Amino acid sequence: MTETTAAEGTGVKTADKVFAYLAALLVLCIIVQFFLAGLGVWGIDQHKIGDAKHLDPHRAFANVVGLVAILMFIAALVSRTSKPRIWVSILIAVLAVAVQSLLAAGGEHQHWVGGLHVLDGLVILGLAGWMHKETRPLLKRG
Repeated sequence: MTETTAAEGTGVKTADKVFAYLAALLVLCIIVQFFLAGLGVWGIDQHKIGDAKHLDPHRAFANVVGLVAILMFIAALVSRTSKPRIWVSILIAVLAVAVQSLLAAGGEHQHWVGGLHVLDGLVILGLAGWMHKETRPLLKRG
């Protein structure tokens, strides 16, 4: 019975570290995503943003951001972290995957919805930054 408990403890510690590294990676990915958006916007010479090929790297990298957010949520569950961290992980995943896509698509027809896409990105960055701050001590545990 002690072997199982020790193995579970090791697995949880590993999941904690994976969770913390994913939180840090998510912050970095979101910063890169903002850079790619800015790079794309300054390269637009069309009237319709949906036709702007300069935003393709930003659109493609959104999949990476979404994947990291989902993996972070899974790691939160596996590591059995605190309920606030689990709920914030869910919120980040929903905002990064579903809400961002809806706002980006809606921005094609209503520019103010596109503006909310940017604000949502800032909210995601803030939540990811909080999560990174919260999980840094997990990296120092033995």
